[in-house]
Amino acid sequence: MGLSKRERVLRTLELDGEPDIVPIFRSGFEQTGTTFQYYLESKERKENEMWVQHKTKKTKFYITEQRFWNVDAYCIDPFGLKLKSKRQKAPSEYPNCRINPITGKIYKNVKQIETGLDYSWYIDGYFTTPERLYSYWDKFGRPSQLINDRVNYSPQLWDGFVEALSPYFFPMAPLPIAPHEALFEGMTITRAKYYMKKNPSFIHEVMSEYAKSNIEIIKRLNEAGVEIAFMFDDLGYKGRSIFSIQNFIDFILPYYRQIYQACEKRGMLIVQHSCGYIDKNLPFMVDAGLNGIEALEPAAGVDLASLKQTLGDRICFIGGIDASNILNFGTPEEVENEVKRCIKAAAYDGGYFAGPSHTILNAPWENVLALRAAIEKYRKYPLDFN
Repeated sequence: MGLSKRERVLRTLELDGEPDIVPIFRSGFEQTGTTFQYYLESKERKENEMWVQHKTKKTKFYITEQRFWNVDAYCIDPFGLKLKSKRQKAPSEYPNCRINPITGKIYKNVKQIETGLDYSWYIDGYFTTPERLYSYWDKFGRPSQLINDRVNYSPQLWDGFVEALSPYFFPMAPLPIAPHEALFEGMTITRAKYYMKKNPSFIHEVMSEYAKSNIEIIKRLNEAGVEIAFMFDDLGYKGRSIFSIQNFIDFILPYYRQIYQACEKRGMLIVQHSCGYIDKNLPFMVDAGLNGIEALEPAAGVDLASLKQTLGDRICFIGGIDASNILNFGTPEEVENEVKRCIKAAAYDGGYFAGPSHTILNAPWENVLALRAAIEKYRKYPLDFN
């Protein structure tokens, strides 16, 4: 008899040997892309369409895409808006834009070329001076002052949610702030680097606020019974990290450590998403207490096989199947070979979730079906690539 979804997920994240099959994590579509439009019209979507009813409340959850991918874990919770913050109209020099008053990130809706659908694009960072940042935090509240106390983190709510989803996948609960992204997108990379050199206490103050907010949410998630927290936070470009490794160690890592250890202290696991090249950052993150790393973009230069060899006994790897080049521009056979490459590189001895390295945007539908079929074909232990 096989493991339950929960058992498979926890065993893999805890690096407790090989489970029955390689678990699958949060494969998904960008809803403004062409692939999602193919999906909406597909017979596969119709075959998997489902709502599930919360076990103790009237709330229902739409899980069709998760069933399409047969995921074992997905990032979702029933708690709603964790921070009391709404995007505001951006300053006048940014017409038709919105600003996030917590981070200073400015967005604008622009239509996707392929589909004509609105997509919220990052435009610029507004918190380029301490004065600008303080003016917004004074008016709207510091991040740690915006915890939404109206959210119900009761164990009954979480348990009913998990029970309803248990036949389909095991949920991870997202944290509200991506601290590294919030820093460099809200302040801009050049100004953040400037303050790292000229006014380091300002950077530490900002990062401390972001970490403090996430840690307070971790406490509340733990009270509800959440076992896995998930933090979105991109670290890399193609081929290099956004900040130097020394700047990462000095200004980012201490706050990651606080967040990771807040989970460890409460018996929770923490998984982090990061697009881009993370190979040189990751050993420091593992030392700080990270349990799982997701995305692992080969198009950015991430070497999954090497990371598995050097860190595979200390961290779980999630994703890595090339969703930028091979899935978009390759053949179904090349997609299958890419799935085999990743499972062969990282799934031995357990500690690996299969999944694409990025949200799927404009891939041919036949490649999506090839990806799904190949994962199912090669995910069984003992691994067999014939």
